[in-house]
Amino acid sequence: MQRQQRAQAVTIISPVHRLWALWLRATWPLADRLAPVKRPLLRLSFIHFAHWSLIERVPAGVAGARRLAHPYVLFQSNFDDELSAYIDAFSLVVPGRMRAMWQGVFGFPGPRPVDRFLSFILARTTPAQYYYCAYPEASSTMVEAALRLSEEHRRFAAEAAGLEDDAFAARYAEFLTRNQLLL
Repeated sequence: MQRQQRAQAVTIISPVHRLWALWLRATWPLADRLAPVKRPLLRLSFIHFAHWSLIERVPAGVAGARRLAHPYVLFQSNFDDELSAYIDAFSLVVPGRMRAMWQGVFGFPGPRPVDRFLSFILARTTPAQYYYCAYPEASSTMVEAALRLSEEHRRFAAEAAGLEDDAFAARYAEFLTRNQLLL
């Protein structure tokens, strides 16, 4: 019997050096668009949602907002399993990306050893009171697979619309074989 995963949420708020905020502002747009940067993160199939923000003024986006003494990185995510397993996976799978993201945060111990990094994260975690997850049983990997399967199905339906029974059966078997990992 498969264990039912319950989605967890985390919000982490961390002050960063002002120069590091410049680094984050410069690299985030590139990281968002470069497949080699995103691919390992997208393969972490237990992630439902993850978002990074940089806060330099409060309230943000308002004329006359107060500039903070230090910018803050705000990280929000929801995921399957416990926070310790989530942090452990990031530390082991993408330690360079963790360093590239957190290096400028005051007191960052590095992604390894994992227990120090986990203690660092736990000290900055704000407990989630509420969060919304449109698909609580689906990770970002599962949603991406469903979207790809939907597109493949649309293509199959258009191609198979006028086929005779035997040709349809052969084409359907081919469709299932080609898309079995998406099912």
